[in-house]
Amino acid sequence: MKNIRVFRIFLAILFFAASTVYLCIGPDAHPMAVISVKSQINLSLLATTIGATLVWLLITLSFGRIYCSTVCPIGAMTDFFARLGRRLRKKKKPYRWKTRKIWGELCLIGFILSLLLGFLPVGYVLGPWNMTADMAATVRPEAISDTWIDFGYGVSTGIISGIVSFIIVSVWSVMSGRDYCTTVCPLGAALCAIGHSSIMNIEIDPDRCTYCGKCEDVCSAHCIKVTDRLVDNPRCLRCFDCLAVCDEDAIRFQSNRNMPLTPLFQKRTEAK
Repeated sequence: MKNIRVFRIFLAILFFAASTVYLCIGPDAHPMAVISVKSQINLSLLATTIGATLVWLLITLSFGRIYCSTVCPIGAMTDFFARLGRRLRKKKKPYRWKTRKIWGELCLIGFILSLLLGFLPVGYVLGPWNMTADMAATVRPEAISDTWIDFGYGVSTGIISGIVSFIIVSVWSVMSGRDYCTTVCPLGAALCAIGHSSIMNIEIDPDRCTYCGKCEDVCSAHCIKVTDRLVDNPRCLRCFDCLAVCDEDAIRFQSNRNMPLTPLFQKRTEAK
């Protein structure tokens, strides 16, 4: 199971590097840069990204929020700063279960309303890809110049938005892991709603789990509760860190739900 985690990290680094090249250097820098941007979900430009959005809809229905852990540049950024925050602390602070909040759904509703009512800049700055473009504008303002001019603002507005977004996301991630992705991000909220019906889920085997708590300690999305053998799969970002640390092979990525196998829960056959 450690291999799937390594492959996930490799894909996240690859897509983040390609996105950075596309935004900071230009679309002609490398073919992979164009592939990266065409793989993104951009809710504010849904008409032009509908193909990629439908593909990710099917992938999310099958495997869960793979997009958030591999392709989304903000997802890669939060993952990096979350890991950096743990390394900077003298004593690693374990992550703990957090009850799901409705802030993400409220941000998604606000995002949709801003687009419907014509407040386009509000919806624009909340999208993960657009946030990344604003951050990259500090290096290459051309990445966002057309957009902010169409909004009736100067490029400096987008640059300021990018700086503010970078500070908020990086500090939040250092302090609280990938809480931004599971609590506030409107795209994350949309994929979370779809993830309720995903075929593949991360499950804790009640007959193998020893309550060691390692999986909960490394879950930067705060969606594992060991005492209840619970994984909040719609909120899970599919980083697979929990699978890598379990020595008992008690937590798995599988299509079927776990059923108790111990004699206590098995149907008893009466002796004749």
